[in-house]
Amino acid sequence: MTSRTALTTRTTRVRPRRARLLSRLLCAAAVAGLAGAASCPGAGAAPDPAAPGNPDVRIDDPDDLLDPATEQDLTAQTGSLVPDPARQVDYIVLGDGAENGWDSDDNFNDEALDWVGAHRPDLVPDGTGQGATWRAGSLILVVGVATHGNGVYCGDDVCDALDLRKGGHLDQTLEDMKPGLRDGDYARGLLDGLRTAGDPSKVKDDSGEFWGPVAIGAVVLAPSVGIGIWGRRRTRRSTVTTARDKFTDLSDRYSAAALRLDQIDIRAHSLTSPIADAELRRQWEDCRDAFLEVNEVVGRTGLTVSSTDREFRAQATTIGDADEAVAHMHTAEANIDRIFAMEQGDRDVRRSELDTLAGDLVDARTGTENPAVKTQLQGLHDRCMQLRETPDRADFMARFATVIAEYSRIMELVEREMEHLRLDRDGRVPPQIWDEDYRVGSGYRGWTPYHTVSSWHASDVASYNSSSTNTSFSSGFSGGGGSSRW
Repeated sequence: MTSRTALTTRTTRVRPRRARLLSRLLCAAAVAGLAGAASCPGAGAAPDPAAPGNPDVRIDDPDDLLDPATEQDLTAQTGSLVPDPARQVDYIVLGDGAENGWDSDDNFNDEALDWVGAHRPDLVPDGTGQGATWRAGSLILVVGVATHGNGVYCGDDVCDALDLRKGGHLDQTLEDMKPGLRDGDYARGLLDGLRTAGDPSKVKDDSGEFWGPVAIGAVVLAPSVGIGIWGRRRTRRSTVTTARDKFTDLSDRYSAAALRLDQIDIRAHSLTSPIADAELRRQWEDCRDAFLEVNEVVGRTGLTVSSTDREFRAQATTIGDADEAVAHMHTAEANIDRIFAMEQGDRDVRRSELDTLAGDLVDARTGTENPAVKTQLQGLHDRCMQLRETPDRADFMARFATVIAEYSRIMELVEREMEHLRLDRDGRVPPQIWDEDYRVGSGYRGWTPYHTVSSWHASDVASYNSSSTNTSFSSGFSGGGGSSRW
């Protein structure tokens, strides 16, 4: 492990307490030419840079990703950037994530905390568990090269003074590190992060307001309050209009489905193929029961076509839920009819479903880089095409179900290649009988079409690549700061 400590000597200077918000607004206006600047101390003068303090600078680079010259330059430039009240700046550059048991799906805060607990326990004097925090006076910048994570952490005193516990200043600090990190210039990324962390224009004062150049924006952009009010009013009008439209349509759509409900229920329970398993029957019963409640639920609202906008606004959620239950019933009916038609030997429906399944297999084959998985998917595709040529087979549904079951097994292999896929998120289930994207066989033996899984993955990748900041630690550690991905 490479670990170097440097001592930068500076004259300690305590920043004077900042003026109240009103004074700052007036001075900001003066600078902008909106008022006389004479009453603003130092107006027109160059800003007085913070006099140097006496911080320790330490670089931990266990994988030697920074050469000695870079580390020396990093230490030298740090001295003039260290903000009060930080008394120590620690740079930690972590390389081989696999060697340490980390990957890019892990919480980077946990990655950084685990490493510090094992190698720099001086930074966590109370440990890494529930309620513990970083050492007072510390400012810690961490880079995970293999896992593409970056973090900024601080002792409670530093976090509070610089507003780095969470929020906009922390977000911007992490964001400003990323250009250098993406270019492979880790020292530049660290310095850019330190520079933003110590930028007083992004620190909130006791009133909770940002000071500095932002104050001018507070004066100039005051009319935007009116824009916000107008936007809320427009949203409320839209809510009322939508609720009225759904209420008007509900009666006809509900009545039409209610007249057919017994027939749909009999058909759903008459399905006999392997794909009509207990889970599919449960889905149907949930859909049916929700539909049966619609009449009573809507009746309790007391709404009529002549009800006021306020009354419709108050019941908008209830009307929306009822509308969804009716829509689910119509979709479930269509999907049950499709399964029934396949079981009854409808050649066109059987071929149509096989074409859809074959197309999904082609997409899955394109989406994997594993040659063995590609071969298995191609084999399933060939079997679909063979089955398509004999749609009148007596064992058609049994063969179709077998293909679905095998596809489900292979999809598990495909999913393993989707680095950022999160199957445990809410709503991540195979398409249900009432869903528009339901495909015959969805959910059988756990099968989720590749089309559905790939859309989840695309969403997860977009979320991963966003600049969202994570401030949580799975151990319950309470230290300030957080991390992002670059």
